[in-house]
Amino acid sequence: MHRAFLIAMLMVALPAQAAPDLRSISLSNPITADISTSNIEIRSDFDGAQLLIFGSRNVPGDLVVVVRGPASNVSLRRKERIAGMWMHVDQRKYDKLPLFYAFATTKPLNRIAPPSVLQSLGIGESRITLTANATPDDIFDPALAHTLAEKRWWQAPFARITYFGESLFKARLDMPDTLPSGMYTAEVYLFNRGKLIGFQMIPVSVTKVGFDARVNHAARHEGLFYGTFAVLMALFGGWLAHRLFHR
Repeated sequence: MHRAFLIAMLMVALPAQAAPDLRSISLSNPITADISTSNIEIRSDFDGAQLLIFGSRNVPGDLVVVVRGPASNVSLRRKERIAGMWMHVDQRKYDKLPLFYAFATTKPLNRIAPPSVLQSLGIGESRITLTANATPDDIFDPALAHTLAEKRWWQAPFARITYFGESLFKARLDMPDTLPSGMYTAEVYLFNRGKLIGFQMIPVSVTKVGFDARVNHAARHEGLFYGTFAVLMALFGGWLAHRLFHR
């Protein structure tokens, strides 16, 4: 029996968060972190970027860096071929699912903290089970993971955090050219003997600029104008092709 999956996504805006003032953080804090840029602009020639997360740990421990977002309500529909026609036969919804998820660690997660601690913080390779209301599903979950992994939005395996001396660290995470726009977070966790002892979160904004941004805005907020313009462009293209080939 043939099966196919169709994914639909409804973007959910995340509340804007002020970037922390690193100058006010004292050395008594377990970790101090920053990022190479807090705003990634997507232009027509955007071919991806690397996000550098760096800082220092002021006490011993293992580090985990997570970049995730934007939150979206996702509907996955399954189609089957019935009597020669493709028909929707089932669907599954995922609320506030991070469309992009990548992380870096100093060592494998199972050597840093117990699974229950990691899952409570939304850290792990099983991104689907990290959502608020998700229960395992043997059909939809693998299909969703495969779809988002193909887009390079869910990245595996984990990247490595590099140390410089005893305290300085850095991690590089790839942001693909298919990156969805929206609000992201770069999160740095410090564990010691399986317990969380330090945490810092830095917001990251991914925005479309230029002509692509105007087209995206029109498609989302001016549906009638965008649809009419698309139809007129298609008609003009058909007429022009007819004239050229007729000659």
